[in-house]
Amino acid sequence: MTAEFKISPKLKYLLWAVTVVVWLMEALAARDPLDADAVSYLNIADSCLSGNWHALVNGWWSPGYPFLLALWLKIFSPSPFHHSLAVHMFAFLGLVVALTSFEVFLSAFWAFRKQFVVQQVSDAGRVISDDAAWLMGYCLFFWITAFFTPPSLEQPDILLFVLYLLAAAVCMQLYHRQEWWRYALLGFLLGLGYLVKSVMFPLGFVFLVAVFWQTRQWRFFPRIVLAAAVFVAVSLPFCLALSHSKGRLTFGDVGVLAYRHVMGFDDLTLPPTTIPRPRATPHIQVYSQILQLGTYPPWADPSHGFKGAPFQFSLIRQLNRTHVVLRGYFDIYVQELGVLVCGMLILCLWNNTRLVISRFLCQVVLWLPAFAGLAFYATMRFDPRFLAGYTLALFAACIGAVRIADSESAPRLTRSVTLAVSSLLFLQAAVRVGHEGVKTFAQAQHPDWQVASMLHEMGVATGDRASYMGDALIDHGWAYVAGVKIVSEIPQEDVLSFWAADQSQRVEAVNWLLSNGAKVLVTHGVPPTALSMGWRKVGDTDYYVLPLSTYIRSSSTP
Repeated sequence: MTAEFKISPKLKYLLWAVTVVVWLMEALAARDPLDADAVSYLNIADSCLSGNWHALVNGWWSPGYPFLLALWLKIFSPSPFHHSLAVHMFAFLGLVVALTSFEVFLSAFWAFRKQFVVQQVSDAGRVISDDAAWLMGYCLFFWITAFFTPPSLEQPDILLFVLYLLAAAVCMQLYHRQEWWRYALLGFLLGLGYLVKSVMFPLGFVFLVAVFWQTRQWRFFPRIVLAAAVFVAVSLPFCLALSHSKGRLTFGDVGVLAYRHVMGFDDLTLPPTTIPRPRATPHIQVYSQILQLGTYPPWADPSHGFKGAPFQFSLIRQLNRTHVVLRGYFDIYVQELGVLVCGMLILCLWNNTRLVISRFLCQVVLWLPAFAGLAFYATMRFDPRFLAGYTLALFAACIGAVRIADSESAPRLTRSVTLAVSSLLFLQAAVRVGHEGVKTFAQAQHPDWQVASMLHEMGVATGDRASYMGDALIDHGWAYVAGVKIVSEIPQEDVLSFWAADQSQRVEAVNWLLSNGAKVLVTHGVPPTALSMGWRKVGDTDYYVLPLSTYIRSSSTP
């Protein structure tokens, strides 16, 4: 039996409309500078638009998102000053598709749960009604789009969210509908997921294992093989192209390189230079040899030059890193999503806990890929945007495992928990969206635009070279908007020594930048005592620009 809880269709339509309008307003209002990942993806998309489709073969950045982004930019042809808006509108479109995918996921879950309940003849009690589960699930979905995958997201995780939901939906359908084409569709979706993010390559095989485990019938094994064949067929062209480019067999280097970096196994030696490094900036970097990679070459392809390395492992470092990630999971799932977890616990404890756990474990296609993904990220690092699909899948598995004892109080319990959980989740998301909206509309003009405009006024043309002082990795969106490339960098660790150096040492450092073709040096927060050097403040921002040749001429004047 079902614990009754009804939602008016009009309320569903209203919630959909409100959500889409909120997403659209967020996408239009987001004026944060382009982040480092967005610039790298846009560099690849721009290369594709100029005819260099080989740029998609990148060991760090998967090809799916920049390929679609290139088509998006081709359709609307925005100026570089509006690429940030174009990226956010693309994210908005992705969320609309994600909403549709979520409805497909829920429809598959209703049928999966119904079939699952029929086969669990020992089950007693009521399942949570479809409408109650929909309301909690929808509020969780809205919460995820506010905290994990907002319209301001400039990474491919919304696309992966869509494909994960669709793949999970097909897996649930295969529990009671065994058509061959559904297996082929699953392999196709998993292959597309890999082309969006390389983590889906190993996770794709986990999905296939989960499907076989769910049915445990060898007569369906040839169909699993078909799904695997389609998955490999979709993935293989990119794998071969990437392996040929790298000179070794690989499906992507992001996992290996991220692991080495997080664990401290990177080679931190500085590359050789043709001239001695300045005394005031001993860690200065030059990127002229890899300038073709993009706006900020080290991040345009972090896997460039990586030829593979022996696997290194430290148990102490691994345990420390896993502890950090698990603490992050705790913060999200116990603190931030505590209301949802509390509601699920109430529903679970209302019934036989052992049976709830047993029913949960029987839904292999929902929990196994989700736990596998969480375990993978637990080895190194995670970002909340990675967790969208896993979170919804685990929520569905919990709903599928819950039964409410058949009594007069059952409908009241279900209604109370559903309304409490849904209201608080929706309120959390609404507050987050409102806070971000107020902060966004309170911002001044886009700082990247102002820097780019000043550079153009100073005669810096598209394609010219520039230098940056500070942490260029987290602050080079201005260079993309201006159409310039960062050829050299005075890292953050040398900033204080640069300002503390005498005139001759600063001239030495500036000459070093000039020798590599930089026209200007851009930085934040110039000390008042250094303004006489020729630094020009950019509008109402805290950016400053130094014309290098002008500085050298003024410094040589007696």
